[in-house]
Amino acid sequence: MTRLTVQSGDFLQGEGEFRNGSLTLKTCRSPNPGEKIALTRIRDLIVANQESSRRLGSALGWGVAGALVAGPVGLIAGLWLGGKEEEVTFLATFKDGRKLMAITDGKTWSKINGQWRRQVLPATNR
Repeated sequence: MTRLTVQSGDFLQGEGEFRNGSLTLKTCRSPNPGEKIALTRIRDLIVANQESSRRLGSALGWGVAGALVAGPVGLIAGLWLGGKEEEVTFLATFKDGRKLMAITDGKTWSKINGQWRRQVLPATNR
């Protein structure tokens, strides 16, 4: 299970999730636990924004771990490589006309996009 945050569209703002090839999103008719929507019901899926950032606490933790393992070189490598996070804002248009703008982490986006492309795009090329 991976989380995403609904920003706008035809779904209620707040938390949603992606699990087993489906999004679970809160709607007015189904606010709790939300409506389960298969990725195959998405017509278009695009990235609106993609940002990389560093979290100071996480970078410091990796730096300390690197220093313990490899000394000063490990400290520098840990600080440089640790704490990187990617945040992806994406837009989805569903086959029923509803739209979604949501934010998730880079790994979750890769899973959603990869599964959607494997399930939906081959069907359109037939």
